[in-house]
Amino acid sequence: MGVSAVGQRISAASLRKALVTIGVFVTLFAFFYGPVVTPRLRAAAHDRCNALTGDTYRDYRLVWETTGFDSLNRPHWMCFDLADPQRQPVNLGWWVDL
Repeated sequence: MGVSAVGQRISAASLRKALVTIGVFVTLFAFFYGPVVTPRLRAAAHDRCNALTGDTYRDYRLVWETTGFDSLNRPHWMCFDLADPQRQPVNLGWWVDL
């Protein structure tokens, strides 16, 4: 049996498995954190929350909630009205229109 100094070649099957695995991780990351890291989607959520709380840019808090160790939630934006703490927060959903 010969010993190769360069190593083994990458087979098509292992390359395909690696690409599928990377694709799955990219898709999961985009689902859980895509709207947060995308500037246009984040700005659209801020604009919507600002419009819901009176267009003052000071009286709201926007929170991205996703699955954690303590709860199992679908990823979504939550808009809190700081001027009226008794008001229930508004769920803006995952995708806020641009």
